[in-house]
Amino acid sequence: MLREADQRKTEFLAMLGHELRNPLAPIRNAVQIMRRLDLDNPKILWARDMVDRQVDHLARLVDDLLDVSRIAQGKLTLHKTPLDIATVVRQAIETSQSYIDAQHHTLSVSMPDEPMPLQGDPVRVTQVVSNLLNNAAKYTRQGGRIWLTLTHEDGDAAISVRDTGEGIPGTLLPYLFDIFTQGQPPWFARKAAWASV
Repeated sequence: MLREADQRKTEFLAMLGHELRNPLAPIRNAVQIMRRLDLDNPKILWARDMVDRQVDHLARLVDDLLDVSRIAQGKLTLHKTPLDIATVVRQAIETSQSYIDAQHHTLSVSMPDEPMPLQGDPVRVTQVVSNLLNNAAKYTRQGGRIWLTLTHEDGDAAISVRDTGEGIPGTLLPYLFDIFTQGQPPWFARKAAWASV
């Protein structure tokens, strides 16, 4: 029964992945049309470029969803290219900013002014930094503070995200890097316990 349930889940996720591809194509086409138009409004150009980047990001996530076994085995493919890590970090902030704002957090960012070139997968790096920021926003009480710092350390780029949340429970630490491991905000657990009484 467990094997059958797992197979059905895998089939559902594969079907969902195929269905999610359908709306991506017209969004990508709309962006291409916008590129051909003679637009000079900086806000429209910014919105067009942001949508373009996010569609690329979503397309990669959908590709991952289509091969659930690859995710479960931790065998995600990296597409390494030359990139400027500061640009990638800015894109991650752009992705997470609305969630941070919705929680009324203050985000402080510290990055060098000069470019920091390296080899990496821009989508994956954006995804990692965005996940760190989203987790900081999710597990910090409203009105908290989040700090993102990008530095050079011995020729490597070091990205640090800190927040005023309560931190990761000790019971979760052994499973921190397991696939699909997720904790609950401490105040959510308390609310759930209170609601069940």
